[in-house]
Amino acid sequence: MPIGYTETEAVVELRTLRYFLALAQEGTVSNAAKALHVTQPTLSRQLADLEKGFGKQLFERGAKRIVLTDEGVRLREYAEAIVELADKAEAELAQPERAVAGDVYVGCGESDAMRIILRAAKRARDEHPGVHFHLFSGTSADLMDRFNEGLFDFMVEFEAVSRPDCLSCPLPTLDTWGVLMRADSPLVDLPAVRADDLAAHPVICSRQALKAGVMQAWAGEAFDSWDVVATYNLVFNGALMVEEGLGSAICYDGLVKVEEGGALCFRPLDPPLSSNIDVVWKKHRRLSKAAEAFLGCLQVECGEPEMR
Repeated sequence: MPIGYTETEAVVELRTLRYFLALAQEGTVSNAAKALHVTQPTLSRQLADLEKGFGKQLFERGAKRIVLTDEGVRLREYAEAIVELADKAEAELAQPERAVAGDVYVGCGESDAMRIILRAAKRARDEHPGVHFHLFSGTSADLMDRFNEGLFDFMVEFEAVSRPDCLSCPLPTLDTWGVLMRADSPLVDLPAVRADDLAAHPVICSRQALKAGVMQAWAGEAFDSWDVVATYNLVFNGALMVEEGLGSAICYDGLVKVEEGGALCFRPLDPPLSSNIDVVWKKHRRLSKAAEAFLGCLQVECGEPEMR
């Protein structure tokens, strides 16, 4: 805390950020004031002080709603992280000193390997009923900023790479890539799909796999002949694209339920392509007791000695 900066001023600033976020969410001073249970003059004064303090216009008053300026949008991103981190810290510090209870925050993608993590969560809940879990789904790129800001205790990373600032627990499984297709696709007749086979068919691909170069490395020169008609970051919408005939989707096995005689089929890639999966956490960031309990259960599920 800077010299001359009082605890009261720090509390007021956090409250003002909450006011700012409420107005950004509600769109009008009257609605935000109702949501916050404060008077409109109080809210208006606090927000005016906020703009004055930053020396920037944060809002523009439209005919019906107040909208954020570019500076306001940037502040909202920071304010959301600050307020969420403050709430997380408050919840952890409110736990009794010896109690193993509280919230565990996990950033994760879509994978059948999540079953290992969920079994660990169930084990932790059985041992410590006061532990609660919050999962946030997205790609590693989507979630990394929140992880770095301390909003997640753990992140499940696919195509895991070495991170010097993190510790990790490798999951004892791999995700296998393949092609999700309609049952009437010509590719259904193949036992496995090669890169050349996809040249004559519209392809739907994981945005993360494209960005990381995973598909380019696997397909080689054949990749240049692919017609990538769409990308996805979570496979549910990718499966809908396949159902609607937009193309065939390259994705992990086990994410979309396929049944004999159903509308969709899955075929593995040839040669096979798999991804490793790590659960990572920051090396120098102290875990809460709830997070430590979960980690111990995860290590048991993964066949590793429980950390003491």
